[in-house]
Amino acid sequence: MSEDIKFIPDDLPIEILPFGALSQQQNWGIEFCKIEEAWRQTTGTGIRVAVLDTGISEHPDLNWSPDLTFNCSMDPTYIDEKSGHGTHVAGIIGAKNNAFGVVGVAPDCILIPIKVLNNNGGGSYESIVSGIEKAIESKADIISMSLGSSSAPPDKVHQVIKKAADAGIIILAAAGNDGGVTNFPARYEEVIAVAAIDENGDYATFTSGDDTVDSVAPGVGIYSTFLNQGYAKMSGTSQACPFVAGLCALALSFTRANPDLPQIKNYIDMLRVLDLLSDDTKYVNAGGPKKWGFGAPKIANVDWRQV
Repeated sequence: MSEDIKFIPDDLPIEILPFGALSQQQNWGIEFCKIEEAWRQTTGTGIRVAVLDTGISEHPDLNWSPDLTFNCSMDPTYIDEKSGHGTHVAGIIGAKNNAFGVVGVAPDCILIPIKVLNNNGGGSYESIVSGIEKAIESKADIISMSLGSSSAPPDKVHQVIKKAADAGIIILAAAGNDGGVTNFPARYEEVIAVAAIDENGDYATFTSGDDTVDSVAPGVGIYSTFLNQGYAKMSGTSQACPFVAGLCALALSFTRANPDLPQIKNYIDMLRVLDLLSDDTKYVNAGGPKKWGFGAPKIANVDWRQV
């Protein structure tokens, strides 16, 4: 299990953007999915989101605890030094709601950066397994994995995913960017598979997926945190996956703060919530090409009494 594997789905070119010191922007998905309306009720406070990726770099828009940062890669530290991928993903989930930069979907969640991919974006199945084990030990509520492979990994990967799911952790993964079938580990039953849409609400031209996709989310030209305390626009199911992870953090935070509501205990409960949240007119499993997933989640749509 030590072979080197390119886990990151092939993402589109990166557009580096200047630091917006005096203003705060939002990626277009925040408006598209009506996230600001959800912030009137919850901003993800107290929810622990493990980000299994290339690590994280120092950034004024990101907060995390050194006690909840782990390196399971072959690199010497947890720091995202060259890729920027993990830093971008972390910002989509939890960039702070302040006066500059960008804001994440769940700006008050607790980020747990777990480096499972090297600075070149490669990794091993062993590092993925170790990263999931760390997430379980850290009592993560959610695991977000913007990584994937078109071929099935060793059974040990599925077994540790089942272990996390049995512990009640909500696990999400990118569907892939090769336009083919859903990648692993997203296609496992216990994992919420996320495909990408563009600003028109159409499937991104690159997105992978089939009837194992569970949700779609903004994944084209997504603005978020990047290397050197900067910002960038990136595209891919790697960007759609953390968007839904942030949305799941909002749902968990809201229901836990309201114990009279039905609680989300596992991924099956969360899939039901995503179904309620979603505008499924274009995306629901209905046969034909690219007709899968619950649809673009719009958190303001849900009647939480139905959860």
